[in-house]
Amino acid sequence: MAALRNAVMEERVGHAYLLSGPRGTGKTSTARILAKALNCLEPPGDGEPCGSCESCANFESGTSMDLVELDAASNNSVANIREITANAALGSPGKRKVYLLDEVHMLTTAASNALLKTLEEPPEHVIFVLATTDPQKVLPTIRSRTQHVELALVSMEVLSFHVEEIAKRAELVIDATIVDYVVERGAGSVRDTLSALDQVVTAGGVPEHRGSADALVDAIVGQDLTESMAAIAETVAAGVDPKDLAYRSTRKLRDIFLAGAGINSGDSTPEELPELAEKAGRITRAVNVRALELLGQALVDMRQAPDPRLVLDLAMVRLFAGAAEPQAPQKPERSVSPTQDTSSGPAAQARAALASVQSPEESEVPPGDSGNTPVPPPPPSNDTNVADSPDPVSPVTQTSDKPVKDLSMTQVAEIWEQHALPALSARARARFQAAKIVGVSAGQVQFELPNETHRERCEQMKDDIEAVLRKTLETQVQVKLTAAEEGKPQVDDKPDVVVEEEIVDPAEFEASADAGPSSVDRLLDAFPGAVASDDEGNGRR
Repeated sequence: MAALRNAVMEERVGHAYLLSGPRGTGKTSTARILAKALNCLEPPGDGEPCGSCESCANFESGTSMDLVELDAASNNSVANIREITANAALGSPGKRKVYLLDEVHMLTTAASNALLKTLEEPPEHVIFVLATTDPQKVLPTIRSRTQHVELALVSMEVLSFHVEEIAKRAELVIDATIVDYVVERGAGSVRDTLSALDQVVTAGGVPEHRGSADALVDAIVGQDLTESMAAIAETVAAGVDPKDLAYRSTRKLRDIFLAGAGINSGDSTPEELPELAEKAGRITRAVNVRALELLGQALVDMRQAPDPRLVLDLAMVRLFAGAAEPQAPQKPERSVSPTQDTSSGPAAQARAALASVQSPEESEVPPGDSGNTPVPPPPPSNDTNVADSPDPVSPVTQTSDKPVKDLSMTQVAEIWEQHALPALSARARARFQAAKIVGVSAGQVQFELPNETHRERCEQMKDDIEAVLRKTLETQVQVKLTAAEEGKPQVDDKPDVVVEEEIVDPAEFEASADAGPSSVDRLLDAFPGAVASDDEGNGRR
């Protein structure tokens, strides 16, 4: 605003301006004030209009011919822009004629190109003011021909003072609670703040169930899933839109995060900072950041969701389920004794089959479901002396896994066909459709492919197959791929028979008597008088 005021004072106003900023920050009002100040007949000299001359009175009543407002969202065709450029050269009663194009980013590309030449070199008395909420969508060639002025949201202190001044002029009796409520609802937008004030005055006060985001934020700070979902239910039942609740909760969590670092976000009053800092001390920074991420993603997902409240509920479930997931009980199937029932499902049977063929080296590694620190299993070794070592194995390193039930090859193949194969991606499923399980041993599943070329292609997706098998069988699995030729040994007891090549002498061939005339005889018959010669190149011609 200071740049525009100084330009009016020094009479160095540009030919085109681009005003951008969020909704309710005064873009259109700024353009009107600029036009009013430029045409003021008695300027006070501080860059502001006097407000009492004839020109200012016409601007106040909306009858001034020096300001032409056009909504670019509904007048975005080339014909509309050509009409503006054609009328721009016409004179006006005042000193300057201002064209205000609101929401200029809605212009089509053709309309924007039609505006370029006039925008770059307008008549001396014409000034273009373009207003938009999304300057990145404005054509770059238009942005380069304008002076860009960015308008920001208004701080809480300024909004509070503005609301109190309006209430005083309108002779409204409001208290601090109403001021805080309307300022919070406005969220930095002057227009939204005045709309909230109008609603409060019309309703006769602040609603009893105003749907504050404090209940949800307190539940998140306390890391209580039940309380957070209850707060969502109560706030939505009070008539608050879930999108608005998620948005205000995100802003509050951001203020808490910054207050923990001793920074005021600008949306909090000095009285609120101690309370925000206290909440920042009770919530960890990791949980705070995770909550901001999930609520931000929920705001994006709510745009297309049929039930926005469900998206917000699921965000809370992900927030607290993620924190409790590492403490979830480990898989109990691996410690089942042989006398227990093993008919819990195909996955349990497959895990039992793999556990029953564990090598001695793998059995010495403590399982992950024991109370000890997890230790990664050593790489497989072909040295069989380790199992025959005379040193006894300590009880700490002994495994508690017991073979539950041996599965046949048919059962493992059935589990692969019914559970693992459908879980693969379309590409992997197409490649492994022809794969056949030929062995299960030592935590390893061996597949046989039709040929070596097919095996090499499947080798590229071996990690995906192992991941699906680990998820399906809930145990570590290694996949080995072989080609059909590799599994069939080439054994032939018969000695190789060497067939000697028969040597043929062309001199042994003699023309048969009944073979008919030779090619030479046929050639002599065709050329009467010709004589055949044995000398090369000396034949009669």
